[in-house]
Amino acid sequence: MTGICGFYVSQWSESLDTLLDHQLKAMTHNPSYRWDVFSDPSQGLGLGRSSLGVFNPVDQPVTSMHGRCLTVFHGELYGRNNALSDPEYALCQYIEGGDGFARELQGVFHCAVVDFRERKIKLVSDKFGLEPLYYSQTAQGIVFAGKVKGVLEAPGLARAANYQSLADYYHFGQVLGHKTLFKNIHLLPPGSMLIFDMDKLTSTVKTYWKLDELFVENGKYEQNPCIDDVIDAFQESVRKRSESREQLGLSLSGGLDSRGILAGLGAAAHNIQTYTLGLPGCADQGLADRMARAAGTRHEFIELNQDYIQSFQDMALQMITFSDGMYHPHESTEMLALKYMQKADFSIMLRGHGGEIGKAALAYPVMVSNSTLASRSPEQVLEGIYAKTNLVLQDFPPQKLFSSSLSPWVEQGPRQSLQESCAEASQKLSPADVHLYYYINEHIRRQVVASLDIFRTEAEIRMPYIDETFLGFLLKLPLRYRMNGEMHRRLIRKCMPGLVKIPDSNTGVPLDAGKARLYLTDKFNSLLKKMKISGFRHYTEFQDWFRKGFKNDVEAILFSEQSSDRGLYNMDQLRSVFEDHVSGNKNYGHLLGTAIGLELWFRTFVD
Repeated sequence: MTGICGFYVSQWSESLDTLLDHQLKAMTHNPSYRWDVFSDPSQGLGLGRSSLGVFNPVDQPVTSMHGRCLTVFHGELYGRNNALSDPEYALCQYIEGGDGFARELQGVFHCAVVDFRERKIKLVSDKFGLEPLYYSQTAQGIVFAGKVKGVLEAPGLARAANYQSLADYYHFGQVLGHKTLFKNIHLLPPGSMLIFDMDKLTSTVKTYWKLDELFVENGKYEQNPCIDDVIDAFQESVRKRSESREQLGLSLSGGLDSRGILAGLGAAAHNIQTYTLGLPGCADQGLADRMARAAGTRHEFIELNQDYIQSFQDMALQMITFSDGMYHPHESTEMLALKYMQKADFSIMLRGHGGEIGKAALAYPVMVSNSTLASRSPEQVLEGIYAKTNLVLQDFPPQKLFSSSLSPWVEQGPRQSLQESCAEASQKLSPADVHLYYYINEHIRRQVVASLDIFRTEAEIRMPYIDETFLGFLLKLPLRYRMNGEMHRRLIRKCMPGLVKIPDSNTGVPLDAGKARLYLTDKFNSLLKKMKISGFRHYTEFQDWFRKGFKNDVEAILFSEQSSDRGLYNMDQLRSVFEDHVSGNKNYGHLLGTAIGLELWFRTFVD
């Protein structure tokens, strides 16, 4: 729970004397966090930063010459050759380039710039929105923080739930766009700057960069592409993110994404820490161990066992707290990984999120399929995405499950959210690329980042696949090169050929297998995984846990007096959903996990 925080008020009052401390305390997970604090009642201004002390451990805010501007900055910048710290560099870029300065920055960050000459506060997000920044405008000013809980510390701030956000959760399993679960707290859009006028008490949001710039319009891809350029760009992305090698760790599975990062590290992978998490006998366990031995890493397997799932409610509460309610316990392995990170000897972790952009057929939940490619209109493309992303309710009619106050939102709100997110992109991009646009702009930015916020309480995160330069090359390739992992396989063959003969956990075959072997073995591998055969089984069995180990906690949470009094559900129908799942007649694990997550969010942040 790290990031910047701060506020501006037109009239200082006694209640504001401790607001900054309260914001920082709300964002602090343990006493080892570093705090930077700046408060000036004469200016009505408070600024702070809570951090692990890994990236940019310099005193903040940073002030410009003559004191015209100051900044608080959280995160890191990549690929710049300059002796200045990232906060100093960003401030210099602002002074030289004005409001468009962030367009020249590559990195994962958010920052606030106070320009006293203009009498404006400028909040800035990175291009992909990978380091969230939340804000709320009040009658007397503005309050902002890297965590929703930091914004909630503002005196008198209302805590009314946003029903469209709740509706999003019951369709997509996440919130879309720039909404939060609160009506009056907003997420700064990616590639944007919020400009707050300290005299007029007004704000505007300006876009300095748009994700669709990385894509080619209407599928006009390069006809004679050089895949080596894409591989070189990815290697450079890994190199930029593997600085401070002695602090580096890698989460390693048996698939292609983390294997691609391992290959991209090349000789630099030797002796770094890698780990794999899962049930004993899962496919990832043996395959990741073979990859680690081939690359010479120091590897550990973190066993997911019955001890871990004994206290589901405590585990789920921690996940809700650390993610501001933005990540719900539908998988529930994060807390085990977090426990490992507390004792691990790395403080920066490489993650393979975003690798699916290079294998679109596996870009869950919007996997590109033949029906995607057959879409003939933007409306048809969006309808396809809407159907695929119905992850929570699935076939359950919302009017049966929800109360009359929530049901209309669940029936209409998610479609509106998808239109707001992707309608413009659907007019410009090929059907496959609209799916990938959604994947980056919504799934990565809203769901993956929310899960990573749990890990960020203990370690900094780097994601080599989410790199502007690399994606600029990758997304120009014809789709045949980025549907089923062709780019990954070429990368691995070129950079670390010793990993080629190790099977992919998703298919069961080595990376150089022919099409016939791939087809037959993939079917056999899926069957053995379904049968939970050792060496093939999935790394987690969350749906079964809901029916067994989590059953009592789930029942106690969902059918409590607190839950019933909220008036969100037809409780008889919710009971029916629960009993159908527990009996094994239906698979409603994602629906129950979402309902639990929202109930715990209400208890933690609203009640």
